[in-house]
Amino acid sequence: MSSVSSLITKQLVVAMICHAIAIGILAYGAYEFYLEQLVVPELIRSVAVAVFFIGMGLEPNMFFTPLSQVMTQADDKSPKSKLQTMVFNFGVFLLICGFLMEWLYD
Repeated sequence: MSSVSSLITKQLVVAMICHAIAIGILAYGAYEFYLEQLVVPELIRSVAVAVFFIGMGLEPNMFFTPLSQVMTQADDKSPKSKLQTMVFNFGVFLLICGFLMEWLYD
């Protein structure tokens, strides 16, 4: 029973770290956007990276699962898995938009 509670504690810590990193990246992106350069593609890429970290924080047990087992669980259709997939897809969309906007600005 102790190992289960230890794993849950580790997952909680990983989720908190991922969300803290996401908040830090968002704060840095907002600071750069408003006070320094006012570059929209840079802000969008910062938001995209923060969204990726939020997605990782939604499923912290992936950090403690062997890679072969993670690949076999890729077809998981649980609501939490669908939400994580949507968050990652949104992050990819934002990242592509950021790169396209920078390419159009240059």
